[in-house]
Order: sequence, then C-alpha cells, then structure tokens
Amino acid sequence: MDYCDVCGTPMDAPAGAGMPSAPAPGGGGFDLGPSAPAPAPAPATITCPHCGATNVEEALFCEACGYDFTTGTPPMDGPAPEVEGPGPESPVQEEVEPPEDEPEQSGEEQEREVEEVEGEEVEGEEVEGEEVEAAAPEPEPEADPGPEPEPTPAEPAPRAHRAPRHTPPSRELADAWVVEIWVDPDWYAVQQTDETCPSAGVPDVVLLTRSSALVGRPSSSLAARPEIDAGGDSAVSRRHAQLSSDGQRWWIEDLGSSNGTFVGTVGEPLPTTPLTPGQRVEIDRDDRIFVGAWTRLALRHATEAEKQGRG
Repeated sequence: MDYCDVCGTPMDAPAGAGMPSAPAPGGGGFDLGPSAPAPAPAPATITCPHCGATNVEEALFCEACGYDFTTGTPPMDGPAPEVEGPGPESPVQEEVEPPEDEPEQSGEEQEREVEEVEGEEVEGEEVEGEEVEAAAPEPEPEADPGPEPEPTPAEPAPRAHRAPRHTPPSRELADAWVVEIWVDPDWYAVQQTDETCPSAGVPDVVLLTRSSALVGRPSSSLAARPEIDAGGDSAVSRRHAQLSSDGQRWWIEDLGSSNGTFVGTVGEPLPTTPLTPGQRVEIDRDDRIFVGAWTRLALRHATEAEKQGRG
C-alpha cells in the first residue's frame, strides 16, 4: 500500500474513510446509518524519466530508483535499474561436430614413433646430465701453506764414552796363564809425558786362574780392584782394559780409557793406532799390549812352578 508523501493518507483507501460522516442537511439529530461511499477518482501518475517506473504525480522521489522529481537529480547509487521485460534469450548451443576418425597406423609406423620418442627422452636426459655436471661448482684450490720452516738443528749431545761390551762371567781356566808386566823404555820414548820412567828390570808376573781379568789401577772410591795392577804408571786409567778368554784364546777390549790401548807384534814397529773402545781384538802368541806411559803386557802359559806359586 502507498501512502501520501504530504499527509500520510493511504492512497488505496476510499475518500472519507476513517473520518466521521457529516450530518444530513436540514435534519435534526445524528445519522446512524452509514452513507454510501462515493467512488474515488483514480490518482494522477507520473513516469520516472530515469528508470521508467510509474509514480504518483505528487511524489517527490521515484519509489524505484530515488530520482528527484523536484530538482531532476539522478540517483547517486548507480545506473538505472532495468525494467522487467521479457527474459534474455537462452544462448543457442552450437553443435560440435565429432572429430574425424584418424586413419589407423601400421605396426611399423607405431614402432618407429616409439623409437623416436625414446631417443628424444634419452637425449633430454643426457643434456640434463651435462647441465648438472656443468653447474657443479669446481672445488676451490687449496691455499698454499708456504714453505715449511726449516727444522732447527738440535744441539749435539756431549760425547760419552761407549759402554764396554758385555763379557761372559769369569770362570776357571782349564790351563793356567800368566801376564808379564814390563817397563818398556822404547814405548816411553814415543810418549809425550813428563813422568819419570822407572828403570827396566824383571817383569811382575800375575797368575790368571779365571777367564776374565781387569787391567787398571786400584781405586777405593771407584771400587776398582784390577787383577792386573799397573798402579805405578799414572797414565793408566782406573778401569783401562779387559782381558777375556774362552779357555784357549784371549781377547783384549779397551774400556774407554783416557790414553788408549795399543796392540803390537814382536819384531815390528811400535803401534800408533789405539783400539776402538768396546771392540774386542784377539791376542796372538807374539802380540804385546801397550798401555799408559811405559807399561807393556805379555800373555803366555804358566810354568809348573808358577802354577804352584813358586814362580
């Protein structure tokens, strides 16, 4: 139902509805019966120039689009609504023609196409592999550490006397031997010493009853008690040399003495080269041992009197 924009009266109600009827003229009292309503005239209308909708002539705005009939201002919301009319025609679906059947290929042609496709796939894999190898970063070269520092030569250790070689324990000899201790003026003559050489005389004889004998000078502080005592010669060391035997042969070994141990042969020039400390040298029958400033040693079998202690 529409209402008047000015007074608010419903437009579809008959005129005079809702209002009391006027008293009949010239009559007294009230008319209790309802008067017959007069037919209401049709309201005047106006067409909206914006949307084409029909509105009451006295309307200020279009009821459909809000067009202002007074100022002629179109609505600000958007374009005019379309007036209902016949619906749009449904689109006509175009008939799609079915694809033409392709001619069937022979078995040889199908095999050829499969081989071509496989060849292309293999080539693609090879190309991808080459790209991967090319994309792999090259290892960076190791930095040159530079020349290695030269090792500092170690200071040479002080030279020590070579330790004497181990000799088997002394044991009793099957045959008795003796060592003769001589004063040799010829040996003294070639030694550069200020010691006074004693007069040559008969030798001291030392009986050897065991297979090992120490040559040297006695010393209580060093616990040196040599079997062959050359204490009169100050150029002989406390532990000068070692004699050892297997019962039949004898060897001499220098124990790192200060003035060395020399071995010479009877009838030949005096020796000039000392023995190497720790090296054993076999003594022959005609060999002689030279130690200190004038001492000469000679090895031989003991006589019967010497064996009995009467030599």
